Amino acid sequence: MGLIENYKRWYDDDGFTFHVEARVPFTQCGPDGKMTLFDFLRIITDISTEDIRLRGTSMGFLAAHNIARVVARNSFRFHRMPNIDEKIEFVTVETKAESFQFNRNYQVLDSDKNLLIAGTSKWMITSFDTRKILPTSTIEPFRKLNPEELPKPDCRPCGKILEPENMEKIGEQVIRRSNLDGNNHTDNAFYAAFITNFLPDEYASKSLIDFRINYSKEALYGETLELFMAKSAKNRIVVTGIKQDGISFVSELTF
Repeated sequence: MGLIENYKRWYDDDGFTFHVEARVPFTQCGPDGKMTLFDFLRIITDISTEDIRLRGTSMGFLAAHNIARVVARNSFRFHRMPNIDEKIEFVTVETKAESFQFNRNYQVLDSDKNLLIAGTSKWMITSFDTRKILPTSTIEPFRKLNPEELPKPDCRPCGKILEPENMEKIGEQVIRRSNLDGNNHTDNAFYAAFITNFLPDEYASKSLIDFRINYSKEALYGETLELFMAKSAKNRIVVTGIKQDGISFVSELTF
């Protein structure tokens, strides 16, 4: 996470709730001195990946078993973005899984334990080679799954985002090598970077309140994403990314 100092990481007594302390570095912040959406999504992916590694299923282990781990949906509410040099605490816990989706909750707290960000995500596992979706029970021989269904966090539902009519094209993004992750497709955080890069200037100075995204089709090296935008409600917009064979993602931003 771009850290020099050593900070604590620990589990609650339940063995599932994982905490990580961090200080927000310069490289994760934008011109306003606040953590960017792109960097936030990268960090929570890293922390959730570290959680499953410590509990027995590292990404290397999964790859050796022909398993890829991918995020399907995210939803976050931002009470305030963390500031540069601020000491914060990430809390994440995997809740009761569905047949084909892992559910995960998140909180980001300041040094006084005030809630900065709350959210939830849905993850899936697939065959690494064929991308066939695998049941969550595939993981049970290797990692204990949380049997408890925990309370929903303070954010919009992590459900399907509906596309409004009359969407207008706002840009194109060619997928480069630097956008790829260990699954050989575009890292989930880069979609947020594409979105924010092409938003009209009128949104650049607004504070993001809610962010949701549905990932549909992975964007691969050399492919071109066309980005379209429309307002869906007051202070709310939808941005979609479409490639040659269909919709890659649908996102919703509330300001």
